Amino acid sequence: MKAIELYKFISKNSIEWHYFDNDGVQDVIIFPKIEDLGEFNNLFSKNHFDDEGVECFMKDGYFAFWMYDICNYYGIELSDVFEKGGEFK
Repeated sequence: MKAIELYKFISKNSIEWHYFDNDGVQDVIIFPKIEDLGEFNNLFSKNHFDDEGVECFMKDGYFAFWMYDICNYYGIELSDVFEKGGEFK
């Protein structure tokens, strides 16, 4: 996955996202709708799923993913994809 691919996915699908403090780490949480998961999954390399996979939370009609670890795996800075505006929550 490249930063531009993730950015295009977030933008094209109007994925809701927010900066939050995640146990002391400045992180971003995204909320893709169920119908966007196939496209999101295709951004990942197949070896990303060899060990532990990708942790997520299933909600009613959407999923929630913390992005720090995902982006770090691909060498992507959060600020390359998610414009930082305002304070971390």
